[in-house]
Amino acid sequence: MNYEFEEWYEVARPFYQVLPQEPEVDAGVQLKAKATEELLLTQLKAPAQVLVHDPAIQKGICHEYLLFERFLIGGGWGEVGDVVFNVIPERLHLIDMSQRYVSRKQRSESRGVLIPHAAVGFIPGKDPVFSSVDVSSPAGRILAVAHEVLLSASDEAQGNSRLAITRAFLDLICCLMLGRHAGDAPSVAAEQTLELRTREYIMSHLDSHELGVQTLSRAFGVSRATVYRQFADEGGIGRYIRNRRLDRCFFELAGRKPTRGCIKAVSGRWNFHDPSHFNRLFRARFGMSPSDCMATSAASRALPTVNVTRLSRTWLDQIKRG
Repeated sequence: MNYEFEEWYEVARPFYQVLPQEPEVDAGVQLKAKATEELLLTQLKAPAQVLVHDPAIQKGICHEYLLFERFLIGGGWGEVGDVVFNVIPERLHLIDMSQRYVSRKQRSESRGVLIPHAAVGFIPGKDPVFSSVDVSSPAGRILAVAHEVLLSASDEAQGNSRLAITRAFLDLICCLMLGRHAGDAPSVAAEQTLELRTREYIMSHLDSHELGVQTLSRAFGVSRATVYRQFADEGGIGRYIRNRRLDRCFFELAGRKPTRGCIKAVSGRWNFHDPSHFNRLFRARFGMSPSDCMATSAASRALPTVNVTRLSRTWLDQIKRG
């Protein structure tokens, strides 16, 4: 997708204030962005620019996520919190975007992964606002390969396979960039450990019509009351499962051409068998109908700004609401 500066400004607005460092006539941008499971994946070719991400200014959207970033060409410098660092192709970075982050970059090509804090158990104020590894180190080589696999899996892998690849990438982030030992839970509290395991189980069994409080109670050997308590802040276990299934529907429909029977097939795969009820739930969660979701994706081939901006805002909104 190619953008003029004004289009790029609109696309980037949920994340950054953009200050071009070249004449705007030369400030074309190429961007690919897609959501998969909990993550938003980006590939960006951009001219020289300053990007400012400031939660104190950009209100009304969620900032509780991390940016994993790799530069293939170009670079510059960045500052997050009180940490100043060089942005170079030889290093991989992980940045806490709940902090003010400023980067100044020359013409560059980069790839990024936006990761919700909750996906890796990140604790602002306790975990580091910035971490970095050399791409030629053992840890860097493993992460670079895992990142490439994650990008290709977003196009090729399906269902549980894609979820397993995503989970493996997040485990490597925890171990190699956040300094946790393999197998450690993001929190030392047993109840939080159980909650994370429960959520992972839900994500890998969303297509099962038997998924519910009784299944979870049996799977983890806990009482139904314990399961209910874990998801009280989410509006209940039923609502949590329903929203995760709606998310799957959104991402599948957003990537498809409108075809007859597509909505019914996608919704049925994720256990929505009443079309009218599914339409109401989908519109309530995403502010658009399932058919509008597919139409927006199709229209993006003619006007690419629409789909990427809407996808990024929807993803951010999902982080906020859980």
